Amino acid sequence: MSDALTLIIPVANGVDQLERLLTAWSDRLRAEKDRDSEIVVVDDGTTDGTATTLASLYIPNLRVLTHSHPRGFGACLRTAIEQTTNPIVAYIGTDYPYNPADLPKLLSRLGKKVPIYDRELAVEAVSGCRTGKTAPLFWRLVGRLYRTSSRIALGVGAEKSPVWLGFPEHVRSWFLWLAMGVPLHDTHSCFKVFRRSLFDRFPIQSDGDFVHAEIFAKLTFLSVLIDEQELTPKPEPIPHRAWWDFWTVFTDAKFHSVLPDLTKPALSGA
Repeated sequence: MSDALTLIIPVANGVDQLERLLTAWSDRLRAEKDRDSEIVVVDDGTTDGTATTLASLYIPNLRVLTHSHPRGFGACLRTAIEQTTNPIVAYIGTDYPYNPADLPKLLSRLGKKVPIYDRELAVEAVSGCRTGKTAPLFWRLVGRLYRTSSRIALGVGAEKSPVWLGFPEHVRSWFLWLAMGVPLHDTHSCFKVFRRSLFDRFPIQSDGDFVHAEIFAKLTFLSVLIDEQELTPKPEPIPHRAWWDFWTVFTDAKFHSVLPDLTKPALSGA
């Protein structure tokens, strides 16, 4: 029996698509016949009848958590993760048509052993990378020039990005790599899979969309092995993500200490 999985779905006023979305993901989870699973929907202070619709649906192993007012995607993840003990946690967003058929691809990478120097490490977090859009000719030429220059100057060819998310989103990815070490092409993808135990090592500080970058910045700092997998190509536009939690995380990133508190006197045994 494979490790049990919790799929977290934060919902913010999307009642029209809710039944179709939950049915599709529930069917996908039930297809994982050797794995117990549940869906945790976090109703983020919705006002469009989402709560009534959720109460009327019959979706196996569905739990609903509710915020009294909108708090943001990161706050929803924090609420849900605190309420689950399953060894694997995944989450998706509802403002982009993520394909349930991609879930096995991400799960298959979790736990894979990768040789790192003189030892092997297991992948503990996997991020989906949205594909389906082609970069404009100008930016394809710029990328080719950059890779050629890197090969000539450094003797190492830069990796070609498998995705085009628009110039502003690529600038953000470059900045996150430089400032926080986030090595993802598509940081703000809302389709990710993790070992639940990772979240015992740090708190989620972001209430909003910056949570996707925060989590992987902290995983990188902790030397956790991560992976990125391309998702089913989609033509839909990439939703904008707000960064209003960036400065809080950047200036005061918090982790759960696993070291003893040396400021307290040791207790002597009787």
